[in-house]
Amino acid sequence: MVLTREFYCTPLHATLITHFEDADVWTAVELSNETGVSEDVIKERMGYWVTQRIVTSRPSVVDHINTTAYQLLSAGTDSSFPSATSQDDEEDGDGGGMCGRGAVSVGDQDAEAMSVYESYINGMLANLGQLPLERIHNMLKMFAGTSGSEHKYDKSPQQLSAFLKTLCERDKLEFSVADGMYRLVK
Repeated sequence: MVLTREFYCTPLHATLITHFEDADVWTAVELSNETGVSEDVIKERMGYWVTQRIVTSRPSVVDHINTTAYQLLSAGTDSSFPSATSQDDEEDGDGGGMCGRGAVSVGDQDAEAMSVYESYINGMLANLGQLPLERIHNMLKMFAGTSGSEHKYDKSPQQLSAFLKTLCERDKLEFSVADGMYRLVK
């Protein structure tokens, strides 16, 4: 019996997952070579499929280069291909859900879904300098939620806050605790 699930995703996500029709295991390097997309972007985008439990990931070495390997999950998937999430959570021992390379936390999954709004946020902060969470949220509802927009913004302030935190961790934004304002990293 074949299980069918429907996903709404970007064309790059769809491209990556369709490669698993040809082989059950791919490395980030191989996917990068196949698609012409950088390995870092491949790892970020494959994180979506890891969190959806479509593939599992683990560290791998190809031609003396550290990379990540992805295996398509199925009812009969061999447990000898452990996910990076379980390994890294055990190694971290912090219980905080912060996962290592190749693994994606729930916050990262939300960040993946929110990544389409990053250009809106960058534009706002480039034009207005600095903004608080609530103002960014309201402007996204106003501009990214219009009928002419490809992506309707329907996220909560908590989801936006988690995404902005991720952007801060990636050194794309700065957050000032003193005034509660976000600004672009200079």
